[in-house]
Amino acid sequence: MSGPGAAGASDTAGPSGGAGAAGTAGAGDGRRALEAAMRDRIGQECLHVPSARFGLLLALRHWFGRGDRVLISPTNCETVLFTVLAAGLEPVTAPVSHRDGNIDVPAVDWTGLAGVITTHLYGLPDRVAELRAECDRRGVVLLDDAAHAMQTTVDGRPAGTFGEAGVFSLAKHGRSMSGGFLTARDPSALASLARAREELLLPGGTGAQLSGTLRPVLRETIYRTGLVRPIWHALKAAGVITWTGHRCPPREDELRAVLAAGPVDLDAMRYWLRIDLDDWRMRQGAPLLGYQRSRFRVIDRERERRTAGVELLRATPWAAEGVRETAPLPLLRVPLLVEDRDGLVARLESRGVVPGFIYDPPLDDYLDLVPAGPSPEVARWWTRHVLPVDPLRAGRMAGLLTELGARPAPPPPAP
Repeated sequence: MSGPGAAGASDTAGPSGGAGAAGTAGAGDGRRALEAAMRDRIGQECLHVPSARFGLLLALRHWFGRGDRVLISPTNCETVLFTVLAAGLEPVTAPVSHRDGNIDVPAVDWTGLAGVITTHLYGLPDRVAELRAECDRRGVVLLDDAAHAMQTTVDGRPAGTFGEAGVFSLAKHGRSMSGGFLTARDPSALASLARAREELLLPGGTGAQLSGTLRPVLRETIYRTGLVRPIWHALKAAGVITWTGHRCPPREDELRAVLAAGPVDLDAMRYWLRIDLDDWRMRQGAPLLGYQRSRFRVIDRERERRTAGVELLRATPWAAEGVRETAPLPLLRVPLLVEDRDGLVARLESRGVVPGFIYDPPLDDYLDLVPAGPSPEVARWWTRHVLPVDPLRAGRMAGLLTELGARPAPPPPAP
């Protein structure tokens, strides 16, 4: 790496600092290689982090003070909400556009806001240039969460680079199941962010490192060989997987008790921060970092096929309005809007197709402690009907939805 924050970002020496410990020198090299690869991709210096939520937590702690009010979309993953709460901040529910499930910028009430977190849902970009201009005009901090949008560009500029800080997920885009990046508009901020990273990272034993490397390899094998159906049914028959809806059980009474205890204890927040990723703050070793680096090649190799899949799905009667009209393509998942979505999901599972990335209900319905948003009907309509589709499976999914008689969602409610 090079640049003002490079030395502090990657070479924080010491027994727990990675590069300074003899046993983790290889990990330090692997981390620097990943940071260089990401810098070349986005044109900004960055830090490698074990997960996007870890990077978001670092950014929230750095740019905000306890109790600050931060705008988030109710259609987003609950890990964003829990990370905001873990940072000691107050989440404010954003208005939502029926076109793409993102923040409806003209309808935002800016009163008392200290910050905004973008959504870029499934890779469909927020109106990020408009958000940037409004935040600059009002003195509000913009954090550009591009966990879904590592492959998205807006007017030739990568999503994730419009804010004071940006967050990316290699876990989602490379299917590595771990790894992410944190970038900053001012590269000098990376040194203090790197120090905070080292303070919050937890050691990972040999077993955890091995598991972190083998799990994505197994998942990739299932993904490529089409063994989803027998494995899915075996897990359900064994009781490993049970139907509990699309979000994790919130355990709100326990959460309120943790938040009321004072400055938030990350260990006490573990249940809510570890959703689908036990090792979200684990210090990663050289083999796991090497595997993450190999996934960059997968991202680039698949891009043409993903683009073709989006083009196929955007021509279907189920495509969200934003998919049909927006030039930047949602290369992570393509949001289709269908009637009786959960019934379709059950029938798709019986065919060996297990949709993911469904965030239902809206966050302000999911947790009572989240204040109701200004467009609850639109948010509920979106989350009730959205079916995110992997563009690499576009042909099969379009065929299955036709075969199953899928109908487009009814028109959205008036704002």
